[in-house]
Amino acid sequence: MPVRPELPEILNRADFGGLAGREPKSVAKMADRGLLAEPTHQHQGKPIWERSAALDWFRSLHDHAVVVPGNEPAFAELREHGIYMCPATSNHLSLARPRLLVMYTPGGGGRVFEVTEVETVGQGLPGTRATTPGTVEITRTRESEDRRTYPSWTVFFLSEAGAIEVITPVIQQGRYVTTGDVQQAMVSGKLLVQPLDKAFPVRQ
Repeated sequence: MPVRPELPEILNRADFGGLAGREPKSVAKMADRGLLAEPTHQHQGKPIWERSAALDWFRSLHDHAVVVPGNEPAFAELREHGIYMCPATSNHLSLARPRLLVMYTPGGGGRVFEVTEVETVGQGLPGTRATTPGTVEITRTRESEDRRTYPSWTVFFLSEAGAIEVITPVIQQGRYVTTGDVQQAMVSGKLLVQPLDKAFPVRQ
């Protein structure tokens, strides 16, 4: 008797949102912007994903960048471990797999880093490599210092690439930007962070 091939496991918007910790419409819109895996199929006019394809997206770096606010814990972790980390509850940036990360510095400038790897702690979503015990220990240290426990983390491993003299507007929470804008700003010295709809318009 012939063996029946296994059908791929399918995720609808609610399934994907549950994995990502986001609202179903939010993950669909992020995918439309190119900031999450592109749907593999449509069902009754709505996007669906093969689970393997959706998760594989998180195992690679992609052609976008993020700007994050720098604070003392972030600068300390950067000095000691060469990382930037954020709780998975941190808007959408915990889902990012950017090639570049810009850390906003007091005074309005920024330090630019290439992202070399991403690890996740306590998530159902993978990083670009397996989570190491050392990374888990770093997150526990932060939780001890903050005197609170976070359910999960995304940890970006960084290699310094340059600087930007002026970033506007003031960065108070993480923002997505294009790699092209960051690269141009490293030359011109100025980065204007565009609204998300302009930087990553929804694809029709």
